[in-house]
Amino acid sequence: MGRKLRSTNLLSNLPQLQNLIKRDPRSYEEEFNQQLHHFEASLAIFELKPDEEAKEFGEIINFLSQVARCYPQKSARFPGQLIELLQKHYPVLNAELRKAIVQALILLRNRGVISNVTVMPLFFTLFRCRDKKLRSMLYSHIVNDVKVANKGKHRDHKLNKSLQSFMYTMVTAADAQDKHGEGAVAAKKSLDVCIELYRKNVWTDAKAVNVIVQACFSPINKIMVTAVQFFLNPMKKSEEGDEEDEDEPSANGESAGKTKKNRVNFMMIQHQSNINRKTKYRTRVLDKATRIRKREQARRDGQLPDEEDEDGIVSGGKKKGSSGPAVNFDALSLVHDPQGFAEKLFARVHRSATATKRGGSTADRFEVRLLLLKLISRLIGHHQLQLMAFYPFLQRYLQPHQVDVTQILALLANASHAFTPPDALQPLIRAVADNFVSDHCAPEVMCAGLNTIRAIAARQPLAVDTDLLNDLVMYRKHKDKGVMMAARSLLVLYRQINPEMLHRRDRGREATIGLISGAPGSTPLGFGEVRAAEGVEGAELLDMPSEDDDSMDELEYESALESDLDESEVEVDESDAEVEVDESDAEVDETSDDEEEAEVDGLELVSDGSEMSEDEADGSGASEVEDAEPVVKKRVDMMRFLTSEDFARIEKLKRRQRQEGSGRQPKKSKTDDGYSDYSEAEAGSDDEQTGEVDDWAILGDYHSRRRRRKATYEERMDSIRAGREGREKFSSNKAKREKEGRSLSNREKRKTKDFRMISHKRSVVTKGKRKLSQKRRELRQHITKQKKKGF
Repeated sequence: MGRKLRSTNLLSNLPQLQNLIKRDPRSYEEEFNQQLHHFEASLAIFELKPDEEAKEFGEIINFLSQVARCYPQKSARFPGQLIELLQKHYPVLNAELRKAIVQALILLRNRGVISNVTVMPLFFTLFRCRDKKLRSMLYSHIVNDVKVANKGKHRDHKLNKSLQSFMYTMVTAADAQDKHGEGAVAAKKSLDVCIELYRKNVWTDAKAVNVIVQACFSPINKIMVTAVQFFLNPMKKSEEGDEEDEDEPSANGESAGKTKKNRVNFMMIQHQSNINRKTKYRTRVLDKATRIRKREQARRDGQLPDEEDEDGIVSGGKKKGSSGPAVNFDALSLVHDPQGFAEKLFARVHRSATATKRGGSTADRFEVRLLLLKLISRLIGHHQLQLMAFYPFLQRYLQPHQVDVTQILALLANASHAFTPPDALQPLIRAVADNFVSDHCAPEVMCAGLNTIRAIAARQPLAVDTDLLNDLVMYRKHKDKGVMMAARSLLVLYRQINPEMLHRRDRGREATIGLISGAPGSTPLGFGEVRAAEGVEGAELLDMPSEDDDSMDELEYESALESDLDESEVEVDESDAEVEVDESDAEVDETSDDEEEAEVDGLELVSDGSEMSEDEADGSGASEVEDAEPVVKKRVDMMRFLTSEDFARIEKLKRRQRQEGSGRQPKKSKTDDGYSDYSEAEAGSDDEQTGEVDDWAILGDYHSRRRRRKATYEERMDSIRAGREGREKFSSNKAKREKEGRSLSNREKRKTKDFRMISHKRSVVTKGKRKLSQKRRELRQHITKQKKKGF
């Protein structure tokens, strides 16, 4: 009797029965059969009214999913029954019951009872449900399951192809084009899954990228903006939530509440510090809150990467511990038809910009159009596309008062490349010069205009004509440092790529020597012309001694950097090639053209004379040299593979050679302050030729985040103490007295005493009792003494 009662209690107590079955499956096989029959009967009844809550039915499903693997043969039909139930009635099912069924399927999938190919299409279909918690759970499971299936070098190609094809169908489906339809929500979540798998280096093939390309053509801005942001920064997480109905809470509600709470806390702490008594603890709390606030503001402005995720990858696209912005162009390289992609995007931007309410077409916001323009410019620059209508379209936005004008200037520079016709860029450069680079503009505006012209010229030097270039170079004498450095960087750029466009006094020593000697690379390239490389550029510099070798003799170092012409015979002013900010540049620029021509002519004569003297000195030995076969030394890149350290050393030696050629001493590199080992103007020109231009680069180093950090109190005091050394004779009398250990005299101390302390003194009392004639006599003596200035 007790055994029957215990059996009855087990049938009603499912958690206890579940525990017992996992311990001893064979002993409780009969109880499992009873629960399985009960599930099948309840399923038949439930299908008659699928919108009921059916809490007991959900408990049976949870129990069977936990113990199904203990009886694989008897529970073989159980997963198929759950999948069939969801496929038929998922829109009308109760939210809690639907979540319980999905959790049961996820559990069965994790335990290997069913395959991912069977259950994944159903999970993507369930994205259509208006249930945010369910979609979040499905999203996490799909990403993790696909990641595990493609772990390491193993790739489940069958699963990947089937899911990518299914996602392509969902993104391009007809119901996905309706903003208020269920297909739009499913397409958005499918797109998020694809982007997240790319970010985790699981789906990095062309098919996954082109699924995201199709999402860029969606009429729903939520989907389109997510896809466009992926191409602009593939490794950055999207901060936007799901598209929900008005009655549902926002996806960013939690984060928005957190941000608002942080803002209120900072304001409260700041207010308390102003009204309360100052203590060390309250000062530390205020400083910490201020640092957090500045860090969050810098992260929102794009100056700092976002917080790290669980994989050690920050959402800004950088690995843990890396430095510098990492722009990933792999996604753009995998686009099948970049020309057609860019044309379709530009057609949407142009249609939206010219749309009117009377025409019945909808116009996108300016922020959305700006994102599309960024992607178009990046496609043009990366694939070197020809989209001639893009450049006149940008001219309407080239005004200093335009919203986000720095981003527009940056995308204009990114859309320029070596195969862009100069005729298409010249009107834009002229508009930038007229609207931004003029004396009535603010220094920040002038700096942005000059940096934009330099960035375009670095990609297409023929876009700037000679007259405009020489006018812009004159701003290197501007009183504002940002404008001055921008103009100097433009000057340095053209000294390197096309010095013939500059005046003779602006070419500098190195460029002048290159033009006269006809050095390789000194002749500028024409439009569409490419100079064929014979090897790695600068590989011959690897044979030179390094600056780090302590045993290198000074004579060996000078002979390694010695050029073909003797520097002692060249009398070109060294200050012409300098890019440093000094006062000598103003004096050099005032020299006349005749003097510069005389110097260059003298340079030619000296060079010819040196050649003649060498011929005379050789004499009869010249024929012996001609008869001997020249010894050709093999290049380093022909002997071995160059490593990353070799390329870094080549760049360092190039900079050293430029500095030695211009007569400057290499600067010592400073750490923690953002200084490099060569000038800021050269650094700006080098960075613009390769890489991506952003709005911070357009603003320039002086007006942007790259300005020198503020020194701490200890550093300021150390600098003050260092400046006082050796200046004792200029110190104050007080400092001298304190150093000698003496105090003031009684007469000097009396001057600073309060009157009430000396009012009883005889001298004070007598002074007050003077006669009028005596006062007049003393006043005349004082006036006479003042006229004689104390003598």
